[in-house]
Amino acid sequence: MVEETPDRIRDAVPDVLDRFRAPELRLPPAGLRRRVSLTSSRSEYDATGERLARDILGVFEANRRRDEEYPRWLDFGCGSGRIARHVARAPYVGRLSGVDVDAKAVSWLARAYPSGDFRAIHREPPTPLPASSFDVVYAVSVFSHFDERATDAWLGEIARLLRGGGFFIASTLSPKLTWTRPDLTEEDHRRLQRDGFLFAPGSGPFNENGAFSSRERLLERWGRVLAPRSFEEHGLAGYQDLSVWEKRGAN
Repeated sequence: MVEETPDRIRDAVPDVLDRFRAPELRLPPAGLRRRVSLTSSRSEYDATGERLARDILGVFEANRRRDEEYPRWLDFGCGSGRIARHVARAPYVGRLSGVDVDAKAVSWLARAYPSGDFRAIHREPPTPLPASSFDVVYAVSVFSHFDERATDAWLGEIARLLRGGGFFIASTLSPKLTWTRPDLTEEDHRRLQRDGFLFAPGSGPFNENGAFSSRERLLERWGRVLAPRSFEEHGLAGYQDLSVWEKRGAN
């Protein structure tokens, strides 16, 4: 793309030098950076990942029990590690794992960060991961693109992966963000107002789909599987809603 040329030129030398840097300092190649952003810019990729990680860690800190440890984390939809590379630096994160359907992105991440456990998964659950193997699972810009069938299926799988008392942190799209989809019809808006949920398929890849959920709908639907802990409207980078859920029961 012509608009990408300045970023590619500016980042060419740092991209080459990444081969000689420690794993925690490397960034994925331009093509993988471009998959999760409007640009392949190294600085934009790194700064956005840091901000998203800060918001996730912030709601975790606000909800965690001080007498418990949470060393086992899973990035659900990790991609090439834009958020994971920052989350992994938190002192209470002992081991960070990640899963994604994007095999190319996960393959790069697994090579760059061999100390973690990053693997590609199928688009349908279950994953090959053992039950009750995580203290915290987080998903950014994943459930914001699922229809209700996929949402229910993957919520069940995440509940299986969490230990009792573990947390699920997820971002979702507020009904206030329908301005991002000018193609929605009047009937779409009525359905969203009536049901508190609207899945709007996009015309391209997965991340062009939109799943808009009200807080009340999340409490009613997700609350069947996990216990609600907190909800922050536009809590993720001032854009997506951010909620925290807890798996009921003992370990």
